[in-house]
Amino acid sequence: MIFVLGATGKIGRALVPALLDAGATVRALTRDPAKARIDPRAETVRGDLDTSDLPALLAGADRVFVLTQGHSADREAAVAQAAAQAGVTHLVKLSTTGVHFGQKDAITRAHAEAEQAIREAGPAWTILRPGAFMDNRFAWLGSIREENAVYVPEGDPASALVDVRDIAAVATLALTTSGHEGATYELTGGEALSTEQQVAALSEALGRSVEYVEEPESAARDRMARMYGWPAQAIDGFFALKRESAAHEHTVFDTVERLLGRPPLTFASWARENAAVFAHRLQE
Repeated sequence: MIFVLGATGKIGRALVPALLDAGATVRALTRDPAKARIDPRAETVRGDLDTSDLPALLAGADRVFVLTQGHSADREAAVAQAAAQAGVTHLVKLSTTGVHFGQKDAITRAHAEAEQAIREAGPAWTILRPGAFMDNRFAWLGSIREENAVYVPEGDPASALVDVRDIAAVATLALTTSGHEGATYELTGGEALSTEQQVAALSEALGRSVEYVEEPESAARDRMARMYGWPAQAIDGFFALKRESAAHEHTVFDTVERLLGRPPLTFASWARENAAVFAHRLQE
């Protein structure tokens, strides 16, 4: 049985059905099963990693997908230790490409520490290190719907964005087949696109021109606080991460194609699939 943490997040929403389609038995953790909308074929269990009895949640699991909120090395270390005690044989951890590049921002440091905890826990392990997600561009929803514009900080780097479904497909492979024990996989899309190119792809998918606007960091910080409700600490963490990743966010790894035997999903296809979401309010 495969125990999935983060089952309602960006990757978990794709991973749970992918595992079930592969024939796996899945237990999905959520704080509120009534609201989670998890694939009904999975066993859904209520729990909070900070308060729940981890051994009870892990009972009967032999593989665990490790993804926790808050990028907490301590929390993931606790999961790894409890998994070892419960007899889990394989841990698959979601990390970040920042660890590969030796970034020193707080988010990447926490992932690096958690990776080490996973490696030292005892069970076999696989580390997945994706780059930036295509789904992160849903942050543009408000400004596209309301102003037909995308605002980005000045100097925003080109990025080899990866589709969360490709991450889920690689995770499914690691969790359901052998040969991935002790492996670390960097995961990106197949092309690096500038932010302006990404906006152009969305414009094409929407059938209208979306304005691309670069703004100073101070204005971008104000926008994040106002539009997204981000606290100052989260905004600081975002810009620290961007500063650290700017030099290599464009790097493309061939891991997805090598493992899955097909090219990575493209941002253009992602834009077409989600065009109706971005256009919704303007069509009302």
